[in-house]
Amino acid sequence: MARFVVMLAFALGLGNARSQQPPAPPVGLSNWSFDELTLANGSKFQGLIIIETPHGVRFQSVSRPPGRPTVTLTSFFTKAEVAGLKRLNDADRATLKERLAELDPSGEGERIRMESLELVVAQWPGKSEDGKRPAKRYESDYFDLVSTGSEELTRRSAVRLEQIYTAFARFLPPTVTDGRPTRILLATDRDEYKALLGPLGEAFLLNPAVFDPDSNRVLCGSELKRLGTELQQARIHHGQELDVLDKYAESVRKLYKKPELDRYLEPVVRERKRVWAVDKANGVKFDLATGRFFAVLYHEAFHAYVGTFVYPPLKPDDVKAGKGTGELPRWLNEGLAQVFETAVVEAGELRADCPSRDRLNRVKDWLKGKAAPTTLVPLTDLLVAGKDAFLTSHSDQKSAADRAYLTSWALAYYLAFDRRVMGTAGFKNYLIAVNSDGDRRQAFAKLVGQELPAFEKGWHAYLLKLQSDGTLAN
Repeated sequence: MARFVVMLAFALGLGNARSQQPPAPPVGLSNWSFDELTLANGSKFQGLIIIETPHGVRFQSVSRPPGRPTVTLTSFFTKAEVAGLKRLNDADRATLKERLAELDPSGEGERIRMESLELVVAQWPGKSEDGKRPAKRYESDYFDLVSTGSEELTRRSAVRLEQIYTAFARFLPPTVTDGRPTRILLATDRDEYKALLGPLGEAFLLNPAVFDPDSNRVLCGSELKRLGTELQQARIHHGQELDVLDKYAESVRKLYKKPELDRYLEPVVRERKRVWAVDKANGVKFDLATGRFFAVLYHEAFHAYVGTFVYPPLKPDDVKAGKGTGELPRWLNEGLAQVFETAVVEAGELRADCPSRDRLNRVKDWLKGKAAPTTLVPLTDLLVAGKDAFLTSHSDQKSAADRAYLTSWALAYYLAFDRRVMGTAGFKNYLIAVNSDGDRRQAFAKLVGQELPAFEKGWHAYLLKLQSDGTLAN
């Protein structure tokens, strides 16, 4: 079966009139020439046509928000979805390819953005013996990061949060104009994290991070203090080595000319490559060690963003009065957050076009009875699940929470990438129904146009056919 790859914004039905006309570049931002793709629903995207086939177009859309990293997203649009293409000439296409390739092929772009950030000293919640507990702070439009970690960890976290929030805003455009930026507190040892959880009455919570909507704060704990410090020391040392090499190269350029100059510069080039290779290897080591940390951070950041800027909670009477739809149901909020936490974010690019291999394999094992007695949560139970189903304060609660999380992921993925019901008028009506004390099961059945048993059967069949690359087995 043909590969099913779709930009999440389109899968959620968000390609609406707001995106019909790409905005002009802001003042101070250089003009880039783009290919343009127009969908049958009127939505337009700027970027680069990667390949055209009889089945459709693979397109790399490009967004350049002022003062923020360039964000690109590679998507496949079927022939039926595409209404028109406006192509660049060969020279302009070559220029665009060069610019896109220069975004960050080696990770150096992230390094440059990290170094350009402005951090300020901040006060960490609580007081140490001397009355102070210094931390570092970075302020953005959507979040306010405060960290007790090394400068390296703080800067890297800030840059990646900027990237993921930029992606959130593209996928789910803000509907709230006066939302307050979320305070993200990054603790780098267990005691610090427990102290943050204490006021919530959750000091022994096993979840590595949590979003508290009442205070609009994300509390995140990690054991990365030592690793971040070691990486920062290595960066400083490598920077000093490169400075020495630069000074040596400058001095020999004053003394020699080619071809003799090349003989003296050859060891400089070789040593620079060695330093860069070690620096890159350290970055890979850091990424491997922090992979789960950033996944958790993205997960909670999604909760914060969607609950603050897109679907904020409302009282039932306010929903009935037409003041908004209210928040996402808990299972869908958790499901979409998991889709985002495993999406690839690199050089401003986010891809959510295929399922998590680990999650998919576990789902299939459960459906095939290989993990009996563990199974997916019955649909009728999931639709009415509250927040307690996703929290674990004791080890005996972890199994139940894992079931709730995995089932939510599987249902959110199916709705986004196969049924495409979210973002539609029917989806809006569904939110209004569940947030105005309506029957959640009946509202869902109306959303998907099926009785729950029939829908559940089709959903499970889809999951069994779904492959890790996003295709469906025959």
